[in-house]
Amino acid sequence: MPANHSKPDRSARLVALAVGIPFFLMLAVLLAMPFMAGDETTLRVEGPVPTQPGAERGGVRFSGTVHRWSVTGSVVIDAERQAQLFFQLRGPDGNPPQQPMQVPITFVMPDHDMSLTVTAGQTGSDSFAAVAPLPMSGNWQMRVTFSEVTGVLQFDVRG
Repeated sequence: MPANHSKPDRSARLVALAVGIPFFLMLAVLLAMPFMAGDETTLRVEGPVPTQPGAERGGVRFSGTVHRWSVTGSVVIDAERQAQLFFQLRGPDGNPPQQPMQVPITFVMPDHDMSLTVTAGQTGSDSFAAVAPLPMSGNWQMRVTFSEVTGVLQFDVRG
């Protein structure tokens, strides 16, 4: 007897396709997400640092997550436009880095194609500091890089 394709067989194939295709598309997207993830993330400004001795031009407090690190800190600008950066790092488990780290920090003034790079040194188990001379007032970006992911903070240096 010749094979007779019944209506239930055809319905079963249609259901399999209707379920299977979206499942495989979702799986493909999930597998591709790490490769599509941006290599930059924005650090949040948590509030201003008021002007005071040592912070004559003010500053900002910030926080965010860069790669797997939770970052909180501040950038304070003194009378001579020295940016004093202090921050703490915590891993996804809430612990500080297990090994000593040096963190590259680049300060960029996009409107003037100006940049300078400093290295934040570890001052405690989870604390880091760096100082950078910012040659002029205006809008700056601080770029903190961990494992090819960069946290970006926008801030203003008052005249």
